[in-house]
Amino acid sequence: MKHCIRHSLVAPWAVLPLALAVSAAWAADASQAEKEKRAQANEPAPALGTVVVTGTVSRQPDAVRIDPKAALQPLPASDGASLLKGTPGLNVIRKGGSSGDPLLRGLGGSRLNVLADDMFIYGGCGNRMDPPTAYIFPAAFDEVVITKGPQSVTQGMGLVAGGVRFVRQPPTPSETTRAEVNAAATAGSFGRFDLFGDATITGRMFFVRANATHNKSDNYKDGSGQEVNSHFKRNSQMLQAGLMPTRDTRLSVTYERSRGEAAYADRMMDGTKFDRDAWSVQGVHQNITPWFKEAELRFGSGTIDHVMDNFSMRPVNRMMGQRLNNPKRTVRTAHLKTTMEWGNLNVQAGLDWSRDRHRARMGADYLAKPFMPTQSFRQAGAFAEAAWKRTPEQKLVAGLRHDRVRAVFERQPAASPTKNQTYKLTSAFGRWEQVFGNATWYAGLGLAERSPDFWERKRSSTLKPEKNRQIDAGVIYRQGGVQASVSLFASSVKDFILVDTNPGAAEARNIDARRYGGEAEVKWRLLPTLEAGASLAYTRGTNRSDHRPLGQTPPLELKTSLNWDNGVWSAGALWRVAAKQNRYAIGQGNIIGQDLGPTPGFGVFSINGGWRINRNVTLQAGVDNVFDKTYAESISRPGSHIDPALGVRTMRVNEPGRQFWLRVQAQF
Repeated sequence: MKHCIRHSLVAPWAVLPLALAVSAAWAADASQAEKEKRAQANEPAPALGTVVVTGTVSRQPDAVRIDPKAALQPLPASDGASLLKGTPGLNVIRKGGSSGDPLLRGLGGSRLNVLADDMFIYGGCGNRMDPPTAYIFPAAFDEVVITKGPQSVTQGMGLVAGGVRFVRQPPTPSETTRAEVNAAATAGSFGRFDLFGDATITGRMFFVRANATHNKSDNYKDGSGQEVNSHFKRNSQMLQAGLMPTRDTRLSVTYERSRGEAAYADRMMDGTKFDRDAWSVQGVHQNITPWFKEAELRFGSGTIDHVMDNFSMRPVNRMMGQRLNNPKRTVRTAHLKTTMEWGNLNVQAGLDWSRDRHRARMGADYLAKPFMPTQSFRQAGAFAEAAWKRTPEQKLVAGLRHDRVRAVFERQPAASPTKNQTYKLTSAFGRWEQVFGNATWYAGLGLAERSPDFWERKRSSTLKPEKNRQIDAGVIYRQGGVQASVSLFASSVKDFILVDTNPGAAEARNIDARRYGGEAEVKWRLLPTLEAGASLAYTRGTNRSDHRPLGQTPPLELKTSLNWDNGVWSAGALWRVAAKQNRYAIGQGNIIGQDLGPTPGFGVFSINGGWRINRNVTLQAGVDNVFDKTYAESISRPGSHIDPALGVRTMRVNEPGRQFWLRVQAQF
């Protein structure tokens, strides 16, 4: 490593007090005139949009909420995965400059449900080049809700790891027509440039919302100055229109479109086409009767058309020749949810359905070929979830769902015993919540079942469904300037689907696994303008069938931060430390990646500052990886030899070196 761990542990605390002292002294004079002006006008100073560096302390059991429009450190997110990695317990498997795959407590892929506007997004690539989050630009949404563990049944088939919902909030009718605009631009090292614009017009009976995004980057360099094949470019647009004939009725239609390309450092092919087109219609009616509070019906369809090759974005490998693959995936979904209330009892019940078809064609002359079907899935589910507030201090929550999934290998002969497979799946949970003073305690027991997904079935046609039984417990504390939470879990997974790339091993097989761990977070307001924060995350997994560690489990991780904010100016610092990982299983893991061996620990220091120019405009800047450290995450994909001009093969895909960034955001 370029910088040793000892240096990374000491240097940040030596620099931090000096940086904050200089910032405070400089900002005090600069902001005095602004303060006096506001005092004369009897106006309170607006809260500065402080850069978020340690995520958001949980405010409800086993759930975290994120503002995707807030600036984040490291560098403000370019896709859904890079937004999530700021949350304790969430990691990202790096493949290049974007399109990383998120994992919650070491589990990703189909174990982590991802929904955008309550619609499922599935990647098209057979080798997981484009995870669902690759098609999501976070700022285009209003809120991100992360559910930890099997503690909900309303977010689709079994939440083995949990769920992530990218949410757009519905508009509120206005007696007078009003317009709202939110826009941001980010520029950074290695040619990074993002643009985002979101505009909404709302009247008494209608609304129209549109947003557009553009983000790109050149190849980045790691801390040793080695260039990594990682450039990308994406554009997306969304248009939503709706009618509100009454205050209780909303009808809307949404169209989304995205286009992109991305180079990869972990494989011999790049993504030259990431096209997604999706539409949905939604109807919501509220206050139907005193107890029937809401009915929601949604139908949507999304198509991903993806092309990958080894010649358009890199020199041709003469030994391999030209290779090209064009998968296409269409997913149609329907969702009906009702909400009912009887006193202190709230019940959500509904049905969901999906139809998933995967097709592909290959070769440099692919445009002249027809798409050939590969796999298809039909899913139908029913669910009910109830929350009973037994007393003002005690709450009981429980849910049950049942799914039926029919999976088909389209190319197998009709007589094949594995051509058509049907899985019957049950998920359930129960949770107790109790308020004692300033603390909310909770404990829950959950069961989640899921069927083998498209990628796992490519490796084996005889896999059994996965069954996770998990205990979740924790506490949320708030008093004065202190916010804290602790979330713990213990899990036993029967028929865990393990991907094994070792010679002679089955590509995918069922094992029994055991996992436990958790997250702890605290934020402490030391002074009206000064806040310290810290978070700790740890997961331990064991492959009980092979008597070895469970592959692709991240090591212990600690983040500490210090943020100063006087309402006009702000400054902050983040110190992230990951422990070495000696628990590994070479060649074993999941559909995304497999363990490569032990990983040394590392520490990375980053700083940021901000200036709220006025009520509407904020300017923020930062430096990530200040000491230009060379490091790679434990769960990274292996590096791939691209070309002598672009560098040699590395054990893992190294993270970016020192990065500077500048962000301006405006809201009207």
